[in-house]
Amino acid sequence: MTAWLKLVPSWAWWALALAVVAAGQQIRVSSAQAVAEKAQADLLETSKKLGACRATRTTLLGQVIEQNSAIADLSARATQRQEIAESAQRGARDQSEADYQAANRLQQERTGGDACAAAESVIDGELGL
Repeated sequence: MTAWLKLVPSWAWWALALAVVAAGQQIRVSSAQAVAEKAQADLLETSKKLGACRATRTTLLGQVIEQNSAIADLSARATQRQEIAESAQRGARDQSEADYQAANRLQQERTGGDACAAAESVIDGELGL
């Protein structure tokens, strides 16, 4: 049985072994190339998604800055309106102080008789009639 093996020269056995090892390596390299190509495609897709996310983030950041500016402007306007209202309120209080004191005198000064007649005489006195 081993006699037929001796018919094939040893260099041919080495060549056969080398061919088998080379074929195995070729299969391994081809498989690794397929994995690398898939990884590269996945990486390309991921980088596209990342680019889209960054563009969206930039857009949203711009909108947030714009909204913050609008909120600050509204807050400044509200503060300004409040100051104007407080000033107007103080002015109205100062203007009405004389009328308020006159009304208090009307209530406190009661001349005898009818309350309406007393109020009328005090009002006429205030108006100079």
